Amino acid sequence: MAITMKMNAMNQVPVGEKLFEAGTESSGVFVVLKGRGKLVNSSVCLPVVSGDFLGIWDMSAGTYNTDCIATEEMTVFAFSATSDAELLTFLDGNKEYSGRVTATFGRLITELYTKLGCYLQEAKVLPNAVEELYRQYCARCKTEELRAADFPSAGKGGIEPSESPEWLEYYLEAAKIPGEAQKNYFTCGAKVAYRHIKEQVVILRWLFEECEKFGAFLRRQGSVLINGGADNLFFYFCALEEKAGTEETRKAAALLREVAEKKLAELAALFEKCGGEPFETYQKKRDARKQGAGHLAEGEEPCEHALEQILSFAGVSAETGAEFTALLKDFATLEDKTSTEDEVRRLRRKLSDYFYQVYEIIFRKTYRMDDTDIALPVRLFLEFGFIDETLISRAQLLELEKLVSEPVNTEADGCHIFTVREWLSWVYEGKREPSKNEFDQEYSEMLRELKKSGQITEEEEKDKFKDYDERLHYEIQNLFRYNHRLVNGQLSIFVPFLYEELLGGDPERSFLSKTRVQTAVDKLRSVDFSLFYREFLYMNKDLGIEKEYKMAEVLPDIILFPTMGSKSIVWQDISCRRRDTPGRFLLPLFAEVSVEDLLIRVCGRYRWELCRTVQGAAWNNIQIKSLTSEYTDYLMYYKKNRDISEERKERVKAQLQKGKNNYREVFAMDYEMWMKNEVNGAMKLNKVAREIMATYCPFEKNIRAQLMQQPAFEDAMARYRRESMKKLREIELRHFAITKNGIELPQELVDTMAYYKNH
Repeated sequence: MAITMKMNAMNQVPVGEKLFEAGTESSGVFVVLKGRGKLVNSSVCLPVVSGDFLGIWDMSAGTYNTDCIATEEMTVFAFSATSDAELLTFLDGNKEYSGRVTATFGRLITELYTKLGCYLQEAKVLPNAVEELYRQYCARCKTEELRAADFPSAGKGGIEPSESPEWLEYYLEAAKIPGEAQKNYFTCGAKVAYRHIKEQVVILRWLFEECEKFGAFLRRQGSVLINGGADNLFFYFCALEEKAGTEETRKAAALLREVAEKKLAELAALFEKCGGEPFETYQKKRDARKQGAGHLAEGEEPCEHALEQILSFAGVSAETGAEFTALLKDFATLEDKTSTEDEVRRLRRKLSDYFYQVYEIIFRKTYRMDDTDIALPVRLFLEFGFIDETLISRAQLLELEKLVSEPVNTEADGCHIFTVREWLSWVYEGKREPSKNEFDQEYSEMLRELKKSGQITEEEEKDKFKDYDERLHYEIQNLFRYNHRLVNGQLSIFVPFLYEELLGGDPERSFLSKTRVQTAVDKLRSVDFSLFYREFLYMNKDLGIEKEYKMAEVLPDIILFPTMGSKSIVWQDISCRRRDTPGRFLLPLFAEVSVEDLLIRVCGRYRWELCRTVQGAAWNNIQIKSLTSEYTDYLMYYKKNRDISEERKERVKAQLQKGKNNYREVFAMDYEMWMKNEVNGAMKLNKVAREIMATYCPFEKNIRAQLMQQPAFEDAMARYRRESMKKLREIELRHFAITKNGIELPQELVDTMAYYKNH
């Protein structure tokens, strides 16, 4: 634990004590006047010398990303500074320090860049070496007619460095300028130094994050080679050596074992060179963590006493743990877990309260941990809502253990598909803004409303808006908790954890892997080609283009909720009021219906909501043609429409009753028939609905060509054909006006032209 520092005063830091500790709230800027120390995290160690400035790069994150430990007794002056404005004031009032700050950062940038280079080089080599070792092992097993251990993580999961800051090379060169020269230059202007320092901070944080990322990756690869358990290549090589029927295989297995040990020794040497946590220490911590609440008894399995392990890891009070356990036992002994009696309802409500409370605690604790460091019951709890092995069957538990190792989706020409845990991480890191609440308010609007009602002050509003812990809590309560039961679909009997009757027979069959979801999305895109395309205003002053339009595909974020369910939800059609941001679709992780059905329904609602957003107040104004205005007009006056037979009118009436007079829901029903039946030539819609669908939700060109052989479809698609040809001619004329002046069309406009020509 770090010592308590007195601000705007001199402080002594004894040998071995911490000036500050990773993960704690940043509190100021520290100038080392005397002594030495080191900045340490799990992947790097950097020396701290007299004259160094510390803590500045941690201000933007609000927490320290390393430990600072005194290796000699340090004398440190602490300045109170926790914001950019205070940093500028600090530099303005202490101009002689500016050059020292830039020199400190330049040295740290150079050292971190060197260490990152070592990690990058090893990250290119090690996965291939691990994969080759596993390949040779499998080949030997095949020769001996032995079953090779299934080890999908061997050599898999290579990573690439993220894009570096554009000024990196400049600041590597700038670091070579003597410190005295930097001091003389930057003393002349605080704002000049401030700009320089802010850019150096971006580079420093990027380098720290990349070293952490690649260090963690290499540790995982090392754990594949050897770890304290039985699930590693070293163990498999030893087993092969014992079971081998020939001397040749025994020697080959022994050689593989020796190579694995050598590679691990090289990896340990690399971490020692870079100053990170010794690999042996990491291994011990990893093995201890995997035991969860404590060491497993002889013959005990990882998920035995799962609830005890989960609550112990969460660190909840003994009273809370005992009450949660007692409530869960009451639930487990219910003869009818779907009962709607008041007493059972109260039991479910209390269990839900505890579940989300524990989930938030555990999420925060595991946020920066590798999955391999997290006890299996805790991972199953985070990913699937698993809470106790006694609530599900043995077969179901084994399936969940198998499914939890699915790789993370990486948005390669596809949607971003998240588990709830991954989504919360993105919100916590600021990669996505918090979702709207049930009253359709953005996070900022919700805070503004609280301020207006006097529940928080203006200062508290600003603090909460910037506070990522507050954002996380908001997202868990407003997106996760509120929608968890909606996605499940059984509102009156919902509980947020898994039990046998809820899961059904085979979790693997109902499990929506990210691959399954992406495949289903791609199938929809291949039929309804314009589904995720939007039109945007395009301007390019450099080329003299003041106003043009472009088409671009904006794929949605899809969040998979840990429950068995039958509902899919469009929570947002856009994010943050910006039309170029992705929508947010919510699906159950285990589905009672096909993923195709879930997505067709959600995409129907998405088309409606997006049109409403784009059209604004005119969404139902029939004078301004749009999907929503024409469909609203059709449903309002269907009884007087001569193009609809009496039989069809009765069907529309039944649809309105089923959809509770919600026009969006009626449209979603018709969209489902359009995508499942009409696409194959089966005419389920009436003439009016078919024409609207053909105009605003057109099929792909080849499908249209096939359907137009039927007169009913030819008539329905005639309007779309006329309007699309008119649109194409308008675009060609506008693009010609641009190119006739010798201007080359930007790629965005080339893509837009291709969109209209190819579809």
